[in-house]
Amino acid sequence: MLSACTSAQAPSEPPKKELAASTASALAPPPLAAPLADGGAADAEAPPADASAGDAATAELSDAGSDAAEVAAPYVANNKVLPPLDSEELQKRAAALFDAIVADDPARGESFWFPKEPFIPLKDVKGPDKYWDQLHRTYARDIHALHKKRKSWEGATFEGFELGSTPKWVPPGDEGNKIGYYRTFRGKLRYRIGEKTESIEVRVLISWQGRWYITHLSKFKK
Repeated sequence: MLSACTSAQAPSEPPKKELAASTASALAPPPLAAPLADGGAADAEAPPADASAGDAATAELSDAGSDAAEVAAPYVANNKVLPPLDSEELQKRAAALFDAIVADDPARGESFWFPKEPFIPLKDVKGPDKYWDQLHRTYARDIHALHKKRKSWEGATFEGFELGSTPKWVPPGDEGNKIGYYRTFRGKLRYRIGEKTESIEVRVLISWQGRWYITHLSKFKK
C-alpha cells in the first residue's frame, strides 16, 4: 500500500569516484512522483535505504495540483527511517488517491504509489522494472474497481487516512528485497457520504526515505 524499502575492468571504465557518484545518484530518492506494494506475508514490496547523504534538498509533492515545495530529509542508504504514523503530506497524498477513486482517474493517485526508480534497485527479482509495471497496472485496475463499487460518488468527501497494522521492519533478504523497509497492512481511507462515514482498505504500504507508499491497494492476486 508500496513495501522502503549496489546495484570488470576495461580501459574505458570511468574512475572509481565517478562510479561511486553515479551509483549513489541512482539510489537517491526520487522527488516524489509516482508510487509499489506488499500485502500479507507474500504481498510485500519495499524501497531502498541507509547512510545519510548530505544537505537537505528541495522536493516537490507531485500530488494533484499541489505546488508547495518541501525540504527533503537527508538520504539514508539503508532506508531505516520510520515515517510518521500521520503527517500533513501523508494526508495530502491519501486525499489525492481518494480523488482518483471518485473521479475514476488513476493518474490522480500517483503520488501515493511506490516510485519506479527506487523500486528497481530495491527488489531482488528478475526484471524488477517489469514487475513494477505489473504492480502499477494492478494499482490502476484497483482504482477503477473501487470507483465502480458505488453507483454514485456525489457528495463524497475525504475525511482522513489511518495506517493499519503496527509498522514492522522488513530486513534485506526478506520478501525478495535487497534493501529493507518498514511495512504496514490494511490502512483505512475514510470518507463521508451523506450521513455515513465509510472506509476503503489500503492493503499494503511500505516506507521509502521516511514516507509511506502503496505497493498493493487491494488484495494482491498472483
